[in-house]
Amino acid sequence: MSTANAGWKASERVKIVIIVLVTGLFIILELLVHFLFGIDIVYTHFFYPLLILVAYWYHRSAVYLGLFLAAAHIAVEYLQAGVLGPGVVVRAAMFIAVAYILGYLFELLERRNVDLRSYLAGYADRPAASGRHLTPGEEGAGPALQQRDMRRLLAGLQSRDPDVRYQSAEALGEQGDPCAVELLAVLLADEESGVRWKAAEALGKLGHRAVEPLTQSLRDQSVDVRWMAAIALGEIGDPRAIDPLIETLKDPDTYVRSRAALALGKMGDPARDVLEVAIRSDEEDLRWGAAMALGEIGGASAIQALIGALDDPSQHVRHRAAGALEEIGDPAVPHLIEAFAGCSPSVCTTVAETLGYIGKPATRPLIAALHDERRTVRAGAARALGEVADPGAVDALIEALGDEQPEVTAAARAALKHIKKT
Repeated sequence: MSTANAGWKASERVKIVIIVLVTGLFIILELLVHFLFGIDIVYTHFFYPLLILVAYWYHRSAVYLGLFLAAAHIAVEYLQAGVLGPGVVVRAAMFIAVAYILGYLFELLERRNVDLRSYLAGYADRPAASGRHLTPGEEGAGPALQQRDMRRLLAGLQSRDPDVRYQSAEALGEQGDPCAVELLAVLLADEESGVRWKAAEALGKLGHRAVEPLTQSLRDQSVDVRWMAAIALGEIGDPRAIDPLIETLKDPDTYVRSRAALALGKMGDPARDVLEVAIRSDEEDLRWGAAMALGEIGGASAIQALIGALDDPSQHVRHRAAGALEEIGDPAVPHLIEAFAGCSPSVCTTVAETLGYIGKPATRPLIAALHDERRTVRAGAARALGEVADPGAVDALIEALGDEQPEVTAAARAALKHIKKT
């Protein structure tokens, strides 16, 4: 947010250049009007936008520009008419008065925003039991204190300063009161993407009432807001978010899809059935996200769905499914070994590699599988032991060299060679 705020306010050098150029332009304009065209109209109203701008930037120091403009105006009028009427003096005095008053008002506004930002920062960072700012219902929280805090937070939400709105959203999230959902939902439409991002994060701390506004933010134009909304929905864990998150698995941004997948993984069993259907979808991105989510959920049916995805036409989906099985770890090993019984050569290779990723926890089940009655399982187990590269499997692989099936002995020989290299 500080970057956005810095972008909003011009650098000091640019400010000075703007002031000098605009001031010079208006003085030249007045000279042209009076001397070149002979029009007896005073264009002093052109100077007021400049005074407003300078007062906004420099507060009461704008009075110096007011003094300069007053002197310039008096000089031009005197050169033209040779005398100074009361109207000229009044207009010159107005420059000074307007510059000072506007500067003073902008200074008060800035001071109020600074105080509010300081308050909000302390509110968000306060220890839970500090007793300084108490949440509704917290022991020792009096009504007056709660009302004061809420008034400040409401003022912050409506501030023109995006930093203040950002900090107000953070404070409301830390407060943890579900009654703040409606207030934060308004910020999800804020013009600043950083404020929308913080509002989504804060809503993730407020429970089930925040689900509906957060699901709408899954379609936000900002990538950052979309992925934060997905994370927030995962933190809440409400099954109502499952369908919107499934749709988000089709998001054009990979990171958004991954956060939606992880959020679905946090949903657990309520999301299992729909994900096991999604992993067989015609849409690659949907299958990819479903594979990631099922890896988070685990369980026998998820493992079987992921093993099926090892034969996916997309390399990205196959790689994601293998990674998910690796994350599941030990519980996936028996299912992967069983997959050797009927897998195609390419899938068997992927299964062996996946067991290799799981590593030494797969060694003992694979050694046992070397004695399976099915040759494809024995051959697959030997190949996988080569991927695991555990020296503890050497004796079993040497024994497998005497297998009656050439496919098994070849796999055992290759595995031993690989273990020796490592």
